[in-house]
Amino acid sequence: MKMAGPIANFTPMGLAAHSMSTVMAASAASAVAQSAQQQAMSQLSGFNSQIKSKDDVSVQYQLVPVGQSSPLLQNALQSKAKSDGEDVLTPLMQQAANSVLTEVSKK
Repeated sequence: MKMAGPIANFTPMGLAAHSMSTVMAASAASAVAQSAQQQAMSQLSGFNSQIKSKDDVSVQYQLVPVGQSSPLLQNALQSKAKSDGEDVLTPLMQQAANSVLTEVSKK
């Protein structure tokens, strides 16, 4: 009986159960990611609805390596809205993400 568990993993039904659990886990992870993306888009939409023409928006960020106290990269980005409801945050976040990616990709 002690061997039944490990042996069951090698049977077609055992393999199918493992495959099915992998599919279910991947599906759940995808659903969580999609939900997070929808929540982020909703928050961004709410933020954008508050933007008025000529508003200044700034984003400050730091990239600090684990176990260190001084930042490897820090920057402040700014943009000015040209119209009410303009999405000025997304381009700033993309610029920040590109800067961070460039920095962590260096050898």
